[in-house]
Amino acid sequence: MARWGRAFPVPARPGRPPLSTLPAPPLELRVTSAAPTTVSVEWDEPLTGAPAGYGVHLDGISQGADQSGRTFTFGGLVEGATYLVEVDAATGGGERSERVFLLVTTPDVTDPAPPSNLVATAITHFTISVEWAPAVDNFAVAGYGVYLDGVSQGPDQAELTFAFTGLTDGTDYVVEVDAVDAQGNRSTRAARTVTTLADLPPSAPPGLAAEHAEESLTLTWSASTDDLGVTGYEVLVDGQVVAELDDAAREHTVLDVVPGITVSSAAVRAIDTAGQAGAEASVSLLAPYMALASPVYRIGAWAGNVIDEHGVQWVVKNEEGWSGSAPVRARSRKRGGQDGQVSNPGLFGRRTVTLSGVAVAPTHLDMLAAQQRLVSLVSPRRAVLLRVLEVHLARQARVRLLGQVEIRPQGRRVFAWTIRVQAKDPRKYALLPTRGEAVIDALPGAAETTVTLAGRNPYIPGVLWVWGPIRNFRISHAESGGVLEAAAGVEIPANPDYSVAIDLGSRSVTAYVPTSVWPEPRPGRGLLAHPPNWFTLQPGPNTLLIEGEPIVGTPGSPRLAVETRDAWS
Repeated sequence: MARWGRAFPVPARPGRPPLSTLPAPPLELRVTSAAPTTVSVEWDEPLTGAPAGYGVHLDGISQGADQSGRTFTFGGLVEGATYLVEVDAATGGGERSERVFLLVTTPDVTDPAPPSNLVATAITHFTISVEWAPAVDNFAVAGYGVYLDGVSQGPDQAELTFAFTGLTDGTDYVVEVDAVDAQGNRSTRAARTVTTLADLPPSAPPGLAAEHAEESLTLTWSASTDDLGVTGYEVLVDGQVVAELDDAAREHTVLDVVPGITVSSAAVRAIDTAGQAGAEASVSLLAPYMALASPVYRIGAWAGNVIDEHGVQWVVKNEEGWSGSAPVRARSRKRGGQDGQVSNPGLFGRRTVTLSGVAVAPTHLDMLAAQQRLVSLVSPRRAVLLRVLEVHLARQARVRLLGQVEIRPQGRRVFAWTIRVQAKDPRKYALLPTRGEAVIDALPGAAETTVTLAGRNPYIPGVLWVWGPIRNFRISHAESGGVLEAAAGVEIPANPDYSVAIDLGSRSVTAYVPTSVWPEPRPGRGLLAHPPNWFTLQPGPNTLLIEGEPIVGTPGSPRLAVETRDAWS
């Protein structure tokens, strides 16, 4: 590359003739071409006079005798060096004009050497830091270019370090650096492949434990560890994620499951900051027995028609009261429909179920232990669930023990047994509830929900819940025509702590209010218009519609929820 300036005169020297007698200088001295070791120049004739020749000088040194031509090529120059080029005009009498000049720099076309010792100084899951030694150039290095997988990371820089951020863990990256000089000559790139740290999965949550309840499962665990950090936990039931929790969670309750019957396993796994799931800590929910025949009868922790975990065979030989219908008692008399006053026709009486059979133990001691477990099965005062598990159907009833469990030894390893239980509600219910919800977007208005029930019982109970804000609510059952209306002026506020529960089975109403207002739920005798047009649910579809009026100045979306179960007689 060449640089040159406007020609201007050299001052007169002592002893020279006055300037006015000198010939005119050449004009427009300029570079016509420049290479690393050569430079060509040319110039124009003076404005006045015809010179006998021209003198050419390089850095003050004459380049030979005067010449008549107006071009000159300098050779043997040094790449990237700057030279002073001067030209003057001479007369035949030896008089010389002022010199015109320009500065010329030969092009620098030599690339710098690539940076050496490119190394990674720090590697994390998402960052890489590198450094390198200074590159060498024939003149000087002006800066360095940095590249990641071939993509420039910004303008050239003077620093000998760089940090890449926002990377992906466990990934190979090609890091490259080149040097550039002031003329824009670039070196080849120094390259190195660097791999970010791989994200190790979180550890399985230690200490996973499961506490079984009738229709729920509570899991507890301790904290997992991870190289990046745990951001949360996932709870799985039978392999399906049922809950996503934050990193502080150490407990979760899964609702609407019957451990060992409707679900067979549960697990918890941690999730780290990179979104990677760790190993699962799992627990089996299966009951510790093997079925011998169908149906399997379960009362609390005891089961019949099974081999239990102690090797004892519990064989049910006779069953009375479950497979048939409960005895029908006299029709109830209508008494105005107030809370707790029942008027369904043909109500069933209590259901008594008797199970009898034999137990066969591996040893005499096992038999004695089995007898002890059986007599301590359940307290007569405690209501438990009798669950009957058939091949394609599982049903239950809440029962209490009638009298004592009867045990009759029949040998050193065998004894006969009889268990009698009684259900106050004679219906047989599905193990899990059926639910529905209707939300009114704006009042005045209405919304409906439909729940479809199985079973053959014509009078299926259920509980209706109403949340505000709503005034003078009205709930209708399309299939029976039954309608439950609020007493005139009844309002349920928007606060979710206020609600009304209507039990279609016991025909009772309960008002729920904040504990700051009243510490426990209150009877809601006066909340329904008198007399209520009670109804029960029935097999098949049940369409429930809620409607009402707005509470002035209280926006919101009131809702109706229903909870019931399939039921059989």
